[in-house]
Amino acid sequence: MIRRVTDTTIPEVLYKYRDWSNKYHRKLISKQEIYLPKPSEFNDPFDGNIPVRWDLMNYEECLAKNLEIINITHKDKDQRLVKQYAKKVTDEKTLWHPDKLLKERPEQLEKWNSIIGLFSLSSVPDNLLMWSHYSFNHTGFVIGFDTKSLLDNYDFDYIEPIIYQTNYPIISGLDETTIQFYKKFFHKSDLWAYEKEWRISKIHIKNRIIKLKKETI
Repeated sequence: MIRRVTDTTIPEVLYKYRDWSNKYHRKLISKQEIYLPKPSEFNDPFDGNIPVRWDLMNYEECLAKNLEIINITHKDKDQRLVKQYAKKVTDEKTLWHPDKLLKERPEQLEKWNSIIGLFSLSSVPDNLLMWSHYSFNHTGFVIGFDTKSLLDNYDFDYIEPIIYQTNYPIISGLDETTIQFYKKFFHKSDLWAYEKEWRISKIHIKNRIIKLKKETI
């Protein structure tokens, strides 16, 4: 079931700009196939790359948060061992050890990349810059998607409009996981605002290629 963070009204139709010279893009028409890329495949190097600011938390907050997480992931373990492990993790990752935190970030990013698929759409079909950047200099095509069919028939997790702003949001380690995810993957620099992007996400993705029903397009 699709989940929301905001209450923004979802457009009835959302659009994808494609390049006709790309055989994989043409499969959208010939086979009704869409591809949900990893965050690292996007053309914006900062997309999904906003770090969690553990350094804004004090030691006790870090310890409490790690204890909460480890109790979920190791719920059958002895509480004494859980507390020992939470302290070990906290000692390794707080602001007193920023070098270790930075070294772990590539691994954290790769973990996100391995489990998340994102499908980017636009609310407008006639943007000149979009035609230039994503449809091979105005020679490609645009496909409209019936959003009700798209969301009712496929197992996506979230759909939200991208929030464009001058400064990236601060992601605190105290934020709930849903809020961390929303800030990380649904916020971009206002330099990209012309795209008017809506984004659909799938977490714990197994197959990045999805076959759509013809009526969805």
